[in-house]
Amino acid sequence: MKMEFIFDKEKLKKAGYEEEQCLNAIRKHFNSYKSKTIKEIAKGIFEGTDDDWNAFGSTARFPYTSWFLKVIKEWYWYVDEGDGQGEKKGDCLEAYYEVKAVNG
Repeated sequence: MKMEFIFDKEKLKKAGYEEEQCLNAIRKHFNSYKSKTIKEIAKGIFEGTDDDWNAFGSTARFPYTSWFLKVIKEWYWYVDEGDGQGEKKGDCLEAYYEVKAVNG
């Protein structure tokens, strides 16, 4: 599985954050799981195995932090379909706002 975080440069500037500062918070989150398989394969793209489900799933709390929604532009979760068809790309921001609309 893989997760990608893309920050909005204008939002970062407006909110007073640096991209690296935000990425460091995400790196710290993944490092807290002490997984030997989660790697940042490119800037803002983290990859792990199915065993890392908890680490990736717990990123669902990011929108509830004081900074995340102020600076994020795109947030995707890629999960291997397991049927030889490759990865399925899920839009985490879209999912967050759909759940928020339903739950209020």
